[in-house]
Amino acid sequence: MKVLFNFFFIVNLICSGSKVYSQPGRVLMDSLARRMNMSLFNESIYLNSDKDIYIAGENLWFNAFVMDRQSFGLSETDKILYLEIMSLNGDTVIWKEMYPVVHGVCAGHAYLPVDLRKGRYLLKAYTGHSFTRDQPYFFATATIQVVKDPREISNNWKEALDKTARIDIFPEGGQLVSGVTNTVAFRTESSSGKGKLLKNGVAIQDIETKQDHIGVFQFTPDAQATYSIQYGGQEQQLPAIQKNGIALHLLHNGKDSIAFSIAASGWQGNVLLRLQMNGALQMIGAGVLRDKLVIKIPVSSLPAGIAEVSLFDEQFQVLASRLVYVHAGRKMHVHFSGLQDTYGPKGMVTLKMTTTDENGKPIPAAVSVRVYDRLFGDARRNRDLTNFYYLTSLLRDTLINPDHYFDSSPPLSLDTLLLTKQAIQYNLSERNLKEDMPVLPDSLLCTAVATHGTDKKHPNLSLLFFNYNKSVNQVGMTNEKGQFFLRQEELSVGQRFFIRYFSDKEYVLLVPRPFDTIMAIESKRKPVYFLNERHLLPGDGGSRPNMLQYGNMLKEVIVSSKGRDFSDTYLGFLDSIAKFEANTDFVGACGWLNCPACGSGKKPVEGVVYSELKDNKKTLVSGHPFSFGPDDYTKQAYHYPKYTEEELLKKFKMIITKGFWQHAPFYHPDYEKEDTRINDTRNVLYWDPLVVTNEHGEATIRFYCSDIKSSFVGVAEGVAGNGYVGTGTFNFSVR
Repeated sequence: MKVLFNFFFIVNLICSGSKVYSQPGRVLMDSLARRMNMSLFNESIYLNSDKDIYIAGENLWFNAFVMDRQSFGLSETDKILYLEIMSLNGDTVIWKEMYPVVHGVCAGHAYLPVDLRKGRYLLKAYTGHSFTRDQPYFFATATIQVVKDPREISNNWKEALDKTARIDIFPEGGQLVSGVTNTVAFRTESSSGKGKLLKNGVAIQDIETKQDHIGVFQFTPDAQATYSIQYGGQEQQLPAIQKNGIALHLLHNGKDSIAFSIAASGWQGNVLLRLQMNGALQMIGAGVLRDKLVIKIPVSSLPAGIAEVSLFDEQFQVLASRLVYVHAGRKMHVHFSGLQDTYGPKGMVTLKMTTTDENGKPIPAAVSVRVYDRLFGDARRNRDLTNFYYLTSLLRDTLINPDHYFDSSPPLSLDTLLLTKQAIQYNLSERNLKEDMPVLPDSLLCTAVATHGTDKKHPNLSLLFFNYNKSVNQVGMTNEKGQFFLRQEELSVGQRFFIRYFSDKEYVLLVPRPFDTIMAIESKRKPVYFLNERHLLPGDGGSRPNMLQYGNMLKEVIVSSKGRDFSDTYLGFLDSIAKFEANTDFVGACGWLNCPACGSGKKPVEGVVYSELKDNKKTLVSGHPFSFGPDDYTKQAYHYPKYTEEELLKKFKMIITKGFWQHAPFYHPDYEKEDTRINDTRNVLYWDPLVVTNEHGEATIRFYCSDIKSSFVGVAEGVAGNGYVGTGTFNFSVR
C-alpha cells in the first residue's frame, strides 16, 4: 500500500483574517466553515451545595459557577440565576427563587422546611443563556438527601453490581473497513480479564480489558468473513465489514499537536478534517486521500477538553468521526499546607491554599471551599468541578466513575474512554447545536396597562421601586410602549419589593413569572438529568457514634404575633394611613360621632361605643342644644374600614413583586470572643463560596471546629482566569 503524506491547510476562526490558499483547500474549507453555526446555548452552570445530606429544617448553602462554554472562563453575560429545589421525581417543587450573578459567580442559601419529607431532592439552576425551549438534557443539577434524624443516614454502602453480561463494540471512526488496519474498542460489564477475537468462529487474537472494563485491539478485517468477540462467557458479533470505506485512527495526541491516520479501501478524493470544541470551530485540515493520509493539527492554542473530529468528502458528507480529548492533564491544581491530622473540639484550623497550573506555576483563581462532617457526604456522589466541565457535561451519557480520569494515579486514558462514545453523544456537536432561542430573561420585561380603555399613546409613567421599610429606593420610567425592565439593580431592592406608579389614571403593572415558563416547558418535555452517580446500595451495619452527638439540635421555633397580619410590614403602615385618608369621621366636643352642631373634632377610637344622629335628623340640627328621640340616633362600637392587601395596593397605585432572595452570612464562630461553654453541634464548619487566591495563587483559610468528634472533609473547587478549572480536597479529625 502506498503511503502518501499530503500537505494540509489550517483555518483558525478566532483570527480575523486568513491567507488565500490554492484549490481544493481554500474553497472547500470556507464552505465547510460556513456550515458551523454558533449556538446561543453558550453557558454552562456548575451547581454545588455546602454538603450532600441535610436534616429537615436546616439551611442549604449553594454556589454556582456560570461558565462560558467555549472559553471555560466565568461568564459576564447573565445577571440572574433561577434556582429550584424539587423532589427527585419532579412532582413537588419546594423552592424557587432568583439570585444575582456577579461576574459569573452566584451564591446564596435556601430553607429546607422542618416538615419536609425525607428523601432525595434535586437542585436545579437556570440562566438566560443556559436553558432553551427544546432542551432535552439537563446538567445544571446537584442532588441532596434530606433526613429527619441523623440516625437515618446510611453510611455503609456496597457496590450495585450490574448482572447483565453484555459486550458493546465501538469501531474507531464509526465503521469497520475491509483491507486496512482498524482500531476497535469494546466494553464489558465483566471484571477485567482476557478474551478472544473470532473469525468465522475460530479464535485469531487475544484481547483484554484494562481500564473501566474497556479494551482496545487492532486487526485487518476481510469483507468475506464474520467476526465476533468472546469474553466472560458471552459472545458478540462485530458490525458488518465495509468493502469501500475509510478508517480514521488517532496516531498521536500531544501538547503541541495531534495526528490522524486516514486509510481508504476502494475510495479516493479530496477530504477535509474538521476539529471543533465546545460549539466553536477550531481547525480545518484539507488533503488528497488516495490510499493513506496522515494529517497533523497544531493544538497548543486550544483549551482542554473534548474535541469532535470529523472527516468530510467534497460534498461535506461525513466519512468518519470520533471524539478526542485535547490536553489531558491540563487543569488547575489546588494544594493545601499547614493542616494538622487532628484537632480538639472548638480548635482553630489555619491552612494555606495554593492554586497552580499543571507545571506548578501559581495562578490566581476564584475558589469555593466547604468543610463538613464526612457523615453528611453522599458516597454516591462522584462529580466535581473538574470532571463536570472537562467531561461529564460534554457527553450525553452517564459516566460511572468520571473522577478516575482526572484524579487516579496515573489518570486513566480519556482517549480510550472516548473510543466508546459516539460523536453524536457530544453535547456540543454540530448536529446537537440548534438555533434555539433562550426562553428565560436576564431582565424582566414588565408592562403598564391602562385599566380603562386603550391608550394608544403610552405616557412615560414615573416609577418608584422600594423595599418594605423604604431603606432602599430606586426610580424608573416606562418607555413609549408602557414597558420597563427589572434588572439586577431593581431586583436587588428587596426579597419582596414594591413598585409604585404616579399617574391620575389607573394602571395594572404586569410582571412576568419566569418559573411558570420553566414549568410549562418542562411539563411538555421532561428533561433527562445526567447525575453521573456511583451505583451503590445501602449495606448492613449500625450507625456511626457521631450520629448521636446531633441529638440536642434545636428542631423548631414558632413565633406568633397578635394583631392584623400583612405579608409585608409596609402594608401595615399603608393600612394605618388608609384609615385616616379620605375618612371624615370625627367625635365632636359633645362626644357624639359626626355631630353636625360641632362640625369637627377628634378622630374616633377603634372599638369605642359612640352615639350618632341618623342622616335625616342631622339635616335638622344646626347648633347646641338639640333635641332627639329614640329613633333619631344609633349607638354602637366604632370600627375603621378594613382593606385587603389587594385593595391597599390598588388604592396606593402599587404592586408587590419578588426580587432576589436576600443573602444571609454563613455563621463562623470566633471562640476568641464567644463563649466556649455553649454546645456547638455544627456539621458544616466552613463555607465560603468565593475565596480569591492572589497573584501568587495563595489564600489563607481560618475556621473553628465544633464539638462534634468526627472525621471532616474539605473540598475546594475553582476557576482560574485562563479558563483552567480544578478541585482539591483535604481531611482531618476532631478528637
